[in-house]
Amino acid sequence: MSYERRVLLRHSLASIIALGLTGLSRFLYSVIVSRRFGVEELGRANSLISQAFFLAIPLSFFAVALGKYASEFLGRGDKDAIRSITLPSFLLPLAGLLLIPFNVYLSLLATFRGIQLTLRSFLYGIHRGEHYAYIITLAFFGFLFGFLLPNVFAPYLLFLGFVSLFSLGYLVKFNLLGKPRKDELTLLFSYSSFAFLGTLSGVFLVQGPYFISEYLAGVEVAGRVAAVLSAAFLLTYLPQVVQSAIMPLFSYKYGRSEDDYVRFLAEKTTRVLVLLTALGVFLLMLLGREVLSMFFSFDVGPAFYLALMAMEVYIAYNPCIVALNSTAYVRKGTFVALLGAISSLLSWLYLIPTFGSFGVMIGLIIGYAIILLGSAHYSKKLLGISPGIYLPLLAALALQSLVFVSKVALMVGLLLFVIYERKDIREVLSSFKSFRGKESG
Repeated sequence: MSYERRVLLRHSLASIIALGLTGLSRFLYSVIVSRRFGVEELGRANSLISQAFFLAIPLSFFAVALGKYASEFLGRGDKDAIRSITLPSFLLPLAGLLLIPFNVYLSLLATFRGIQLTLRSFLYGIHRGEHYAYIITLAFFGFLFGFLLPNVFAPYLLFLGFVSLFSLGYLVKFNLLGKPRKDELTLLFSYSSFAFLGTLSGVFLVQGPYFISEYLAGVEVAGRVAAVLSAAFLLTYLPQVVQSAIMPLFSYKYGRSEDDYVRFLAEKTTRVLVLLTALGVFLLMLLGREVLSMFFSFDVGPAFYLALMAMEVYIAYNPCIVALNSTAYVRKGTFVALLGAISSLLSWLYLIPTFGSFGVMIGLIIGYAIILLGSAHYSKKLLGISPGIYLPLLAALALQSLVFVSKVALMVGLLLFVIYERKDIREVLSSFKSFRGKESG
């Protein structure tokens, strides 16, 4: 088996575990807090957690650059350079402790989350993603134990706190801390100054709906948004699984001047993600609203359908914008992400007070659509990636909109989509069988 395939396999399996548990934690938290404390308390708690996760982005300022350059240095065989950038990257999140006098929960959650993001980027960057999965799995037991305590924030404090402790132990055990050197620090600062804004914009579109909806429409609307998005965002862990696997390979291959492989990998993963996500959204539209309403003891409404479609757009553009950020074009990726986040924020100022949770989802779609258009333009211009990879997405969105007519119409739309995508479906099934055959052999 080739090195690239081994890395993809190990990182994908690790991400399925680690990101799956992380996604499940938000959903479980929303369900249990909603039933135990009520929808308004759910809105308040998720609002503060989202603010903490948003603050964690500046605290993990070096995380994306750490992963990128760790992978590039790995490709060059320069282990001292990797150690040089590790210490400052992990020290920065501790600045979040300065917020303790203002809000102890906000401070601790932001600090622990910043360390988690840094660790994740670093371990995938040095092609040890499976170790991140081990750490998350162990910490998840702390999350579950937290529900036995009366504090509403205990599950996340224990979860992220254990991740932080394991991070320190890991860095010491494997001798991954070294003296910072000027050349590597210059690279770290230069890349991070642009990657930070792009990451901040992306996280704003994930965490912003929780606290923006509370500010503009109150805690009840925020609670409903939390219920809908805690389920819909589970879909985003599919591209994050792929992103965690392919981003180190983008940087690794770019460090070896293999640009054609970057283009091939971006196109291939986009087509597969669009297909799998579209089929998943069709099925969730048929059954998900009723099941989710049962979990939360209130009707989540048609906003759930729009949330799924928004996630579908997000998943579609993910590989291309990751390709831009992992090579020499982080400024373009940052510009596109920033434009999408600003567009969503401006639209929310009108949509949320007017349409409530439904308006949140419309604003998300607007922001994600702008990012998709921008990333498609720049990935075509700079990396030669064909915009035709997004045609199945447009077909899926058009057919999925039939859900607002009836479930019967949606089933017809699903059948038409399967017919339209029959070639890609056969190719994915064939690749899976071929891959499994080589693995068993």
